[in-house]
Amino acid sequence: MDWSKVRENFSILNEITYINAASVGLIPDTAIKEAEKWLSERRYGNIYWLEWYKIYENAIKLFAKLINASENEVTGVYNTSEGLNFIANSIDWRKGGNIITNDLEFPTNLFIWQVISKRYGLELKVIRNREGFIDIREYEEAINDKTIAIAVSWVEFSNGYVHDLEKLAKLAHDHEAYLIVDGIQGTGSLPLDVKRTKIDFLSCGGHKWLMGLSGAGFLYVRSEVLEELHPPFAGWLGDAEPFRFDYREYKPHPSARRFDLGSQNFIGYVVLNNTLSLINEIGIRNIYDKNMRLAKILAESIDNIAEIASPMPNGKLMSPIVSIKINNAEEIYQKLRERKIYIALRAGNLRVSPHLYNNEEDINKFVEELRRTIIK
Repeated sequence: MDWSKVRENFSILNEITYINAASVGLIPDTAIKEAEKWLSERRYGNIYWLEWYKIYENAIKLFAKLINASENEVTGVYNTSEGLNFIANSIDWRKGGNIITNDLEFPTNLFIWQVISKRYGLELKVIRNREGFIDIREYEEAINDKTIAIAVSWVEFSNGYVHDLEKLAKLAHDHEAYLIVDGIQGTGSLPLDVKRTKIDFLSCGGHKWLMGLSGAGFLYVRSEVLEELHPPFAGWLGDAEPFRFDYREYKPHPSARRFDLGSQNFIGYVVLNNTLSLINEIGIRNIYDKNMRLAKILAESIDNIAEIASPMPNGKLMSPIVSIKINNAEEIYQKLRERKIYIALRAGNLRVSPHLYNNEEDINKFVEELRRTIIK
């Protein structure tokens, strides 16, 4: 893979050093051109609407390919939160049941289950992490035959901890429970085969590792559980015959598309159509290998100046999200921004997240500036 050619498609890197895909990913130049083309077409009202809708459908196919799903199991959502809320409000909750989550979750994936548990009289079990780890045995001890769902992030946003989705799905299914996954910090960076793992639901926005815009993402629903759901909302695009406009009874679309409510954020899917094509062309395994190599270089380079706070079982990082524990993290973060080096500040630590457009020079520059800032 000629990664230098890939990097040329992100010309903004000639101006800044950006190692922050876990916050918002960069958009390739080719996708920006496609977005500009869409804006030009939008001046003409609805003349190009059906063409935009076909692009939206193609983006769904590309995302399905990325996670090895059927395209009938995928639909579009505005963001991770919307997709998770769709599922949370579609499940047939039983009073006296319980939901299991953990204390590393992004607020959305806590708030939703707090609201649902109060509304339906459920017990919310929150597993506590141990130095950034959550052992599968903690879930095994927490689950019982009253468990209705386990809700986790595939990759935890603050420190890059990666859940074993295949083991969690089996554990959930052994107790006739669902596994609900916030996938935004994994999709586009780590390989996932939903047929193998058998997760039930995955929701993700497109603006991080998928390198898209805010307001356009995807929801995956395993086909075997689709008819167990009771979607709380209805819209014309979620009907079995969405392009019939006569008066009639609503019949849900036979696929995950029943969660479509109305016209999508087309410019968002124009961009995702481009970036997903790029991701699939390069290959998610190649992207993962490169991202992990850069993360490893980073971890080794700062070994004598700061502490890696991300979980490292057997001495290896679990994902390319690298949390760095260091004194005066906020002050250092601000000084790096002044030097046009962009990372994130999470849980009081610096968080670095390289993606396919980054290279060793980006990592080296960050480490050198970090060392210089500490010495000063």
